[in-house]
Amino acid sequence: MRRIICISFIIGISCLGGCKKFLDVKPIDRLSDATYWKTKQDVESAVADVYGHLFDVLTYGPFIPASGDMRAGEFINGHNYGGNWFDLFRCVGINDLNFRTLTGPAVTTGNLYNLDKLSDWYTFYQSIAACNIDIERIPQVKVLSPDEIKQYVAEVRFVRAFTYFFMCRLYGDVPSYTEPYDKTARPRSPMMDVLQFCLNECEAIKDALPWQYQDPTQWGVRAARGSVYALMANINMWMAGFSNVKEKYWQATSDAVDSIRNSGYFQLLPIEDYHTLYKGRTRESLFEFEVNANYSTTTRYVVISTWMMHAPLYNNYAYSDCWFSADYIKRLFPSDEADSRRDLWFYLPYVGNNTTMFKKFSNIVKQVTGSSWLLDDNLMIFRYGGILLLGAEAKADLKMDADAIALLNMVRTRAHAKAYEPSDGNLDEFIFWERQRELIGEGVRWYDLVRTGRVMDPKECEDYLTPLQFSRGGWTWPIDPKARVNNPNIQLNSYWTN
Repeated sequence: MRRIICISFIIGISCLGGCKKFLDVKPIDRLSDATYWKTKQDVESAVADVYGHLFDVLTYGPFIPASGDMRAGEFINGHNYGGNWFDLFRCVGINDLNFRTLTGPAVTTGNLYNLDKLSDWYTFYQSIAACNIDIERIPQVKVLSPDEIKQYVAEVRFVRAFTYFFMCRLYGDVPSYTEPYDKTARPRSPMMDVLQFCLNECEAIKDALPWQYQDPTQWGVRAARGSVYALMANINMWMAGFSNVKEKYWQATSDAVDSIRNSGYFQLLPIEDYHTLYKGRTRESLFEFEVNANYSTTTRYVVISTWMMHAPLYNNYAYSDCWFSADYIKRLFPSDEADSRRDLWFYLPYVGNNTTMFKKFSNIVKQVTGSSWLLDDNLMIFRYGGILLLGAEAKADLKMDADAIALLNMVRTRAHAKAYEPSDGNLDEFIFWERQRELIGEGVRWYDLVRTGRVMDPKECEDYLTPLQFSRGGWTWPIDPKARVNNPNIQLNSYWTN
């Protein structure tokens, strides 16, 4: 499934005038062609393409909700098992990522909403290869000023660092390639080494990017300094979960979040404006991928709400296909406590059946006839609300409780929920569950469970792992055996090969 990528920042640059150019992802051999790298427009196109490569990977199927939300086990397939397309979601929710228990038409046709393709990391490495070529070629373009070179290269290095971060959370150890045209059959590098490389990259590039762009059409969809600090915060908290020396990572996260907050460029939108937030390019956005149904991009079959809405939002759909378990929603949003996120994002939140709806991503483009529909929400990666809560978590870990509570209550106040007070219970636990409330459906839950170790506690999630399963890599996603065809040095994740 190849997608046309609409990169809005290209539309506005002066060298293109008024021409609206929507770019196909360029093949690597074009980026390698020396005749291509002549003009500023060539560079803009090449930089847009690295965003496009990554967007293409992440939207090939519901990769973000499957790996980040469904795996925790609270996402319920509403159809009978053993004969329906949605049975694959049940497999994800019981950690059967080889789909061995899958039956019915999804097996006979091979159509798994492409979830079986998430095991193939080749497409991620195509994105990284494009980044490596850009990083080499951009400084050689003579029409660029030194500052332009720094900014373009910084953007590409950000995309490469984010790609490695996403891969590490998904697969654990991964091979590391940083030079163009490198075909060395490398073994997998330790995850912590790869992530430290990513942190070093972020530190090196952050000052080459503006905090925010003057043109609001570029907010969030083009990497800026806030994007870099958000990535640093997320990497540091992930590394803290796998380190015996956690304090330095907590402190680095706290510092990164303080930098974002103190910049003055970002804000929480009113909760009532959630449609605007998820349509994208707002003051709350730190990094996202733009979607515009008018130009052939859509998040249908990509965001989790796809399977969780029905009429009158979806034409000719009487019921939702899937829903979050009622027990989980009751834990997140007790019925006797005020919270506008529950009231705005859900319809019949506590019924636990196919009449409920999850409306968080519901910028719907309805077609004139039939039951066709498209989702026009941007693919949200980092936003200010989530970053504030990550900072609250880090500060609570550092015993900076007053500062942690201040950040926590910024998010709760926006949701019209009661402000946290020490009498409300353990602060660390409260912040963890506040992240689950705030970021539900945004591909965060499984990773929060893994990095905090809560994934090994049956009281914390439905699809929990034993300590032995965790140590053997049960938290990772399988790696397709074909990774070894051209690189026999690759060792697969052993948990998935038995």
